[in-house]
Amino acid sequence: MTEYYYFDIKLKLRDPDAVVLTPALFRSCVLDALDSFFCEEKPTLEIVKFCAQQQRVIFRVPEDLYEVIRIILNLIGHYQETPCHFEVLATSKSTLDFEKSIEKNLVKLSDMEIEHFNL
Repeated sequence: MTEYYYFDIKLKLRDPDAVVLTPALFRSCVLDALDSFFCEEKPTLEIVKFCAQQQRVIFRVPEDLYEVIRIILNLIGHYQETPCHFEVLATSKSTLDFEKSIEKNLVKLSDMEIEHFNL
């Protein structure tokens, strides 16, 4: 049975208005980079969650490609010919959900604000 790794990625674009961010185009960008740098056969890359507004994607890949995908994400410098950076926010062997991480960060921010006012 194949084990998987999940990646929570934020795409940081120099000019976000210059691109169309879709699950298919994101997937294609990563797979093309994999082919270009490692001449690897295109693996299974399943997009689990996608949010164009936040420019975030959660996807999963087979465990044996974890290291290669981590490297690839650091090497990608363009998305639809627009300079970019892929920020890996989290990786896990269990399912990730960026909506829960947003809620968690909001709670942390609220706690920090409370501490600030208590000083």
